[in-house]
Amino acid sequence: MLVGLTGGFGCGKSTVLKLFEELGATVLSADSIVHELLKRADVRDSIVEVFGPDILVKGEIDRKKLSEKVFHDEAKRRKLEKLLHPLVFETIEQNYKKAANLTSNTEIIMVVEIPLLFETGFDKGVDAVVVVRTEADVVRERLRGKGFSDEEIRTRTAAQLPVDEKASRADYVIDNSGSLRDTERQVRAVWEDLLRTRKEG
Repeated sequence: MLVGLTGGFGCGKSTVLKLFEELGATVLSADSIVHELLKRADVRDSIVEVFGPDILVKGEIDRKKLSEKVFHDEAKRRKLEKLLHPLVFETIEQNYKKAANLTSNTEIIMVVEIPLLFETGFDKGVDAVVVVRTEADVVRERLRGKGFSDEEIRTRTAAQLPVDEKASRADYVIDNSGSLRDTERQVRAVWEDLLRTRKEG
């Protein structure tokens, strides 16, 4: 079973992914896949061709410099997504097949964190969707604590579908506005339901 995990910017998707892993899920993050892809020579060259050599530091793509260019220019952001998204989804599918082949009797549950799950249409490629939502003021407070400016928070949030719309299209919604214990309880309930669904399927 392939499960897509998404949500709003700063809502705590990575925290929820870690909780699923602790419960026994095989996990994968689209961001970590992108991180690896940017190290590939062919990918790096394609991106430099579009964005220019000033995004390189010591021959490697500087993610911060690339982000600065992308988040202030929607056309450039779309070009980057067009380059990376097919490769990300190909990698997810390869990893899922590989993990499925390694398990003998029981079908695996792989949870993949994909920030732009709905925006890219990849929600159609998963068996279930989990959305993490958090109250806007809580998100702002947490992101400010991580050093994000209000402008950065606004820009990055605006680049995605509203979290309430994502939640309305999800199979499961986890509210990460409260304590970690409260989030853990919700994740466990979703996990138990996924196990039931897998068994019935």
